[in-house]
This record gives sequence, structure tokens and C-alpha cells, in this order.
Amino acid sequence: MSTKNPEQFKTNTSSVMRAMSRKADLEVTYSETEMPTGEIKDLDYPRIPAPTPDMPAEKRALIRGCADTYALKIAHHDRQLHRHNGQSNLQAQAALDALEQARCDSIGILSMDGVADNLDAVLEAKAIRRGFGDIREREDVALADALHIIARCAMTGRTPPPTTTKLVKLWKPWITEQLQQVNFDHLKNLIHDQKSYTQAARKLLFALNLKIDPDGDEEHDMQTQKDGEENTPDDAQESPDSDAQDQQEQEQSPAGEASESTETDESFDMDLDDIMDDIESDDMMMEEENIPLPPNRSQDLVNFTEGQYRVYTTQFDEEIKAEDLADSFELERLRELLDNQLSNHQNIITKLANRLQRKLMARQRRSWQFDLEEGILDAARLARVIANPNVPLTFKQEKEMPFKDTVVTLLIDNSGSMRGRPITIAATSTDIIAQTLERCGIKTEILGFTTRTWKGGKSRELWMANDRPEKPGRLNDIRHIIYKSANAPIRRARKNLGLMLKEGLLKENIDGEALVWAYNRISRRPEERKILLVISDGAPVDDSTLSVNPHNILEMDLRGVIKWIEAKSNVELTAIGIGHDVTKYYEKAITISDAEELAEALTTQLTELFDEQ
Repeated sequence: MSTKNPEQFKTNTSSVMRAMSRKADLEVTYSETEMPTGEIKDLDYPRIPAPTPDMPAEKRALIRGCADTYALKIAHHDRQLHRHNGQSNLQAQAALDALEQARCDSIGILSMDGVADNLDAVLEAKAIRRGFGDIREREDVALADALHIIARCAMTGRTPPPTTTKLVKLWKPWITEQLQQVNFDHLKNLIHDQKSYTQAARKLLFALNLKIDPDGDEEHDMQTQKDGEENTPDDAQESPDSDAQDQQEQEQSPAGEASESTETDESFDMDLDDIMDDIESDDMMMEEENIPLPPNRSQDLVNFTEGQYRVYTTQFDEEIKAEDLADSFELERLRELLDNQLSNHQNIITKLANRLQRKLMARQRRSWQFDLEEGILDAARLARVIANPNVPLTFKQEKEMPFKDTVVTLLIDNSGSMRGRPITIAATSTDIIAQTLERCGIKTEILGFTTRTWKGGKSRELWMANDRPEKPGRLNDIRHIIYKSANAPIRRARKNLGLMLKEGLLKENIDGEALVWAYNRISRRPEERKILLVISDGAPVDDSTLSVNPHNILEMDLRGVIKWIEAKSNVELTAIGIGHDVTKYYEKAITISDAEELAEALTTQLTELFDEQ
């Protein structure tokens, strides 16, 4: 297939996709900004990286691999059946998604050698992009990513790409040890039957100590099996917590329906309406007693749910500057990587930023001074001069109207599910928007939130050493990152934003406490107007906390914090959700379907906020 003619390459690739997908009317879009990641975004409207004249064989294989991935998923994946088997536990859902993708890939690999080579090229590129060749510990890679690679190789007999060798070496022994009666050989025999395959995959995930929602007749059998096992909480601790939202679908169960732990006390099994009533009751009590919120005590916010949310220990938490998490050389390298990955998007984002700047600067010159002795003749007042010649002519002058002294905080979700393009675009968008606001005299702070480790870290170890007291509350070591303080010029903080691409940085997300932290910082600022904008792609998730507390403890804390800030403070709170509906949490919020829409959404939100001034 010739690649000197890109249009011919597009035509041939589209024809192959329609044949493989068994969908003659399939519409294929080729985009110059699309990266050859092989990740599925929209099965109805597949978007493929655009070919270029005389492109190397590696890129040719990557583009074909992306096309093959879409075609196989369209042909062999039943979305309704997959949605029916969706899991309320986010880690289990991500793992189930990975095994389903491995099934579709395996069908193509076993039937067509050319497809096998193309898909291997995509997997190799993904491994290089994610840094799988540089990992040191098993937890540096999500369980879902490991399952996809190991299951696909086991079901097809293919040797894993060289860059994934270390991943397979770290993960495969643990997975093999956990699996007993169900294994990948059994899955291989079922790859052409999605329903049977999914049922076997659910049992496999259950054997890996993931919380699986029982379905129908399986409920009794699976519960009996679980009751008969002598797994202690220590065993559960050995199961990996991963970036639970890496492949989370929009059809997933609402965050408020996250799975309940077997350790949850019945006294915490509260209905959503009951908890919201408690929040409103607490709000009214605070209003009547006129109790101010101390600016440096995050616990004062979480008490809105009458003690349901608590923190087991804060001694392992950290608030840290980005430059303290990597040396100067690594920050420069990561910043260069960030710029290279989004070179095609820089112009688009810059144009949006310029549009925002023009809007802001225009608003600074919309006021006039009247009845002056010199300036521009005020034609609107000539009528009174004609009516009474004794009235002198009046003049007017345009007056500079600087914005009300303003500070903006951008709080960015640094959870594992943001890995890849979402976090890359978030970093670049906030960088350029911060430059724009700075040119307009508006100070900007850029913050990020995640956890220090998977599996609860030292907080959980301390809890276990203390004989696991019931209802411990938040059970992980949080990490709050300062990428740019409000007073620092953006030129000094640019390289810090590259830290978001550091492998292993993005882990769990505990949104409620992060929002309290960002609020406390901005509320102490001297500026008259304060705007807090949250960028997130999902509900709060921390498996260590959720495994020993009520299933909605993190979500209800987030709701309580948001409710207080929106109703009781002078901080203007707004949010942008990436692929996740955040309008159910925030009064002012928008949801975008893809990270590539973030720059425009960010510009629009800020423009509307300043229009409201």
C-alpha cells in the first residue's frame, strides 16, 4: 500500500476498516491532531491519525493499528451487553474493560497476521509512552494495563513487546498466584462468545480480590465462595489498587453507587437524601450561630456530615512544591516532552487565550466620565445647550476601568485516570491561560491533587498496626502539589507543569479535602474577587478508604464542601468535567466529552465569569 499519496492511504485504510468492522457505512475521520495511541474514543465515529507523505514504516503500522483496533471493537463488541455487566467498583470496571479489549484484539491477532503486527506496534508505542520499560515496582502500572497485556499474550501466544517485558515480569507471577480454577486459557476458548467470556472474566477478577457486583444466579455461588475463603484483610491489602478510572466509560454507574464494603457498619448505610438533610441541617445551625470558618482547618468543612467523614491520620500527608518532586534536569526534560506532545495544539490554545485577552482588555475600557471641561464633545447633551444657551458645552473622556482585584486558582485532578492526553492537555491549557491572565493583571495559582501511593500507604500500615479499628475514615496519604503560587510569574513556573507527565505521579483522587485545601489557600488571599476553577474527570476514588468505610463517604464529603463554598463563602466556584458529569456536584459546571475540548471550555468558563462581573 503506497504511502506517498496520503489520500490513497486514507481510502485504502477506510475500506479495510469497513470490511473488518462489517459496517459498510462506517464514517472514518482522519485528524492531523490525533495521536496514534490506539485508544478507543467513539465507536460510532472513529477518528484516526492522518497519514503524511513518505511517513516511516513505524508510523504506518501505528495508524493501521489504530484503525484495526476500532474495526475489531466495532465488529465484535456488544456495548449493551458490556454495559449490563458494568461494575460499581471503578477498579473492577477498568479491569473488565481491559479484558474485553484483550478479547477483541485477540480475535484479530489469531485470524490475521498483518493485524497482529499492527496491534503489536500500537502496544509497543503505548508502552513507550507510558514508560512501562522504566517501572521499578508492580504498583507503578495499573492492574488494568497489566491485565490487557498479559491476557492478550496468553490468549494469542504472542511474545509481549520488548518494552513490556519488565511489566510482565512484575505482574504475571502475582496474577498467576491469585488465579486458581479460572485462567486465561479458559478465556481463550470463549473469545467468540462475549457473554460467556464476560462471565468467566468476572470470575477471574473476583479471584484477583476485586469487588465484583454479583449478577443473578451468580450471587449465591460467588458469596458462598467468598465466605468459604480464609482471606484476611491482610490478603486484601495485597491486591493492587490502581488508576481505577483509566478506561472508565461514560455509561458507568453513577459515582454515588460505588460498591459497598463488607466491612461497612450498618449504622453508616445512609440514604443520599438523609445525608443531604443532615448537611442542610448543619448549614442552618451554622447560619443561626454565625460560626465563621477558620481558614486553616480543613476538618471544619468535613464536619458537615456529622462526623461521617474523618481522617485516620494526617502525619503522612504532604503539601509540596512541584520543584521538590523532581530535579531541575528532569523538570526541563518533562517540560520539553510536554511541548513536543502538544506542538499541534499550541496554536489553537494560544488563539483561544488571545480571544480571552481581547475580551478582558475590552472590558477594561467601557466606562466614561461626563460633564468635563475638556475631552470629546458629548453629542448626547447638545439638546440641553440648544434649549438653554446659558448651559456650557460638556465633554466626556473614556476612563480606564481595571478589573476588580482578582485571583484565579486552577485546581487540577492528578489522578491515574487523567494519565495520557487528558493531563497533557490540562497542563498546556492551564499554562497558556495563566499567561493570558497574567498579561491582564490577574494573578493565577495552579494546584494539583493526588495521593502519595496506591494501597493506602503508611496511613493504612498504621491502621493495620493498631488492630484495624472500625470506621477509620480516610485511609491514604494525600499529596497536594503547588505547581504555581499566585504571586509567582508564570515564566518561572512553566517547567513545573511538565511534572504532570512524570510516570508514577498520578494515583488516587480525594476531591473533598483537595477542594478544602485550595479554598483555604485562596480565601486567605488579599484580592477582592476570588475564583476557584476545578478540572476533573471523575468522582472521588480511593480504594483503601472505600474498602473499610461507607461506599459514598468520599462523594458525600465532596458534596458537603461544595455546598458550603457555594452558599457560605465569597469564593466563586466552578468546574469542568472531562468525560464525567460534574454538574451533579457543582452549581456552575460544564462537562466535555474529550480532553481536546478543554482549552476552549476553560476559555469559555473564564470569559463567562468575567462577563458576570
